[in-house]
Amino acid sequence: MMGPNHEFYNRRTRSTRFNAAVIMSTSWSCLDCLRLILVTSCLVAFCWELPSGVEAEDSFCQALTPSPTLTQFVDKLPIPYQIPVNTTEISIGAWKIKQKLHRDLPPTTLYAYGESQETARFPGPTFEATLDVKARIHWENHIPDNKHFLPVDTSINWAHPKHGGVPTVVHLHGAETESIYDGHPDAWWTPKGEHGYTYVTQHYSYPNSQRPALLWYHDHVVGITRLNVLAGLAGLYFVRSPKDKLTKLFPYGEYEIPFVLRDLQFWANGSINFPNIGDNATIHPTWCPEYFGDTILVNGKAWPYLEVYPRVYRLRLLNAANARFFNLSLSEPSLRFHKIGTDGGYLETKPQILKSLLVAPAERLDLLIDFSKLKPGDVVYVNNSAPAPFPDGTDSFSPPQTRSVLKFQVTAWPNSRQARGRPSNSDLRNALQYVESARTVQKIKYTNALHRYLRLQEFDDANGNPIVSLIENRTWRDPVVDFPREGAVEVWEWINTTPDAHPIHVHLIQFKVLNLQPFDENGYLNGSCNIEVGFSKPGTCFTGPPLPPKIYHTGFKDTAIVWPNFVTRYGIRFQTSDGRRFPFDPTLGPGYVFHCHILDHEDNDMMRPYKLIH
Repeated sequence: MMGPNHEFYNRRTRSTRFNAAVIMSTSWSCLDCLRLILVTSCLVAFCWELPSGVEAEDSFCQALTPSPTLTQFVDKLPIPYQIPVNTTEISIGAWKIKQKLHRDLPPTTLYAYGESQETARFPGPTFEATLDVKARIHWENHIPDNKHFLPVDTSINWAHPKHGGVPTVVHLHGAETESIYDGHPDAWWTPKGEHGYTYVTQHYSYPNSQRPALLWYHDHVVGITRLNVLAGLAGLYFVRSPKDKLTKLFPYGEYEIPFVLRDLQFWANGSINFPNIGDNATIHPTWCPEYFGDTILVNGKAWPYLEVYPRVYRLRLLNAANARFFNLSLSEPSLRFHKIGTDGGYLETKPQILKSLLVAPAERLDLLIDFSKLKPGDVVYVNNSAPAPFPDGTDSFSPPQTRSVLKFQVTAWPNSRQARGRPSNSDLRNALQYVESARTVQKIKYTNALHRYLRLQEFDDANGNPIVSLIENRTWRDPVVDFPREGAVEVWEWINTTPDAHPIHVHLIQFKVLNLQPFDENGYLNGSCNIEVGFSKPGTCFTGPPLPPKIYHTGFKDTAIVWPNFVTRYGIRFQTSDGRRFPFDPTLGPGYVFHCHILDHEDNDMMRPYKLIH
């Protein structure tokens, strides 16, 4: 796979690190100037609330003070508690809590979902939904803060409640649902009763009429999604079918393990270290192009361990990081990941047997790992080799500790279970053979499909520091220009002219990555060649033929990696993922959105609305 424009990207990262180094080594008078900017900004609501007992300290974009040294693999992996959801409405609130994220770290201030403040945790409760059975959730906001405990940058589009408070709105990521329940970025609410202009209700209804899959829910407020998700407002949501024979053929119950990955950076008192000085503080006082932490968390614990029996386990994995990609591998050479599903459910191809897994922010993976040939006492580490920013980052954003994720500790079967032997659902070969024989392939024709061309753009200051990212040179507030027809088949061609790989997410639907094709970025930008000439007639900017989807592109997706210097083509059918009509009218309400799921990009205008029509 061809990488990004290396010269441009390295210039950008050198520039960013140089600027931060200059700031930290300059005279106090210069620092006083920066502080004056921040203090002045606070007068117009650029300020934020620090957790109790925290003293204000400057934190520079992409040059954060390292976290305190923490011993890895001393905390047991927690499993979020489960809540069944159906037509009986339940109430789930966003709360301010304290949570221990490592044995040796003081409790961390978070915002988190739960039925009460006492049960609220990060990740939030795991919802168990049933195929074709509606789920009803009343989402509430009980956050007491008048201002966010992380720095809000009001120089970018954001909710800006006039009476204060922390706005929230919930997006069920991957769900096929009415737009009034989709968590539209301007449908937020606060505990003080203030609402965004697309707000309709907090009583959400999810039809669960799509293919069984792992979804996830997270906050989606315009301009502060990166803050609210980083603060802890996220959790898992399973859609399961009672007719799915694989549910019992594969490992289930205690042998089906959710893995929610993310990264954070901490101060010594346990609070989150988040930049309060941006790359270009005169334009965006606190906004930073990407947030990278030096501490890896799984299910809300830093570098935990999990005891496993010598059998097959099923792992349901989510990358919930703001910007960090993960490339996961296992330290035991004999082990492999058996990938059986992705964002939209089971693969339509045979299971993929892989040594490594690349997973971008918001992507999910359905995996099997067979520990049956290992013996008690054996240890297997999950490692990470993805650079940050991806794909061509630097060591400064990926210190050595970010290479470690989790430890599996193989333990002996208890005597009561040894007598029964291994459960039948641990037979990996039979399970995989069943998947291959039972799979169905949906053939969708894209020959006469409408093509939409969508440029990803980054605009920098004179020093090469990013100041905004756009799609088709439009901001979030620009009028809607994309109106797909319900039931139509389209090809969306993402033309990436930036140095980053972007995980692009489209609300409401599942799509397939058709192919990707390299192009001459300089020629395209200066107008000496073209791309937008149709799916079957390559434009003069292309530098090679279309390439098949990469292994991490396969399956039904709602989020996929769009590489720099490539055109990546999504094949989209505006129906349910199993080919049916939506059980609701998708043309009603405020409509849907598509955006980059690097949340720092999304918050600074790399997000656009779209509306379906009949």
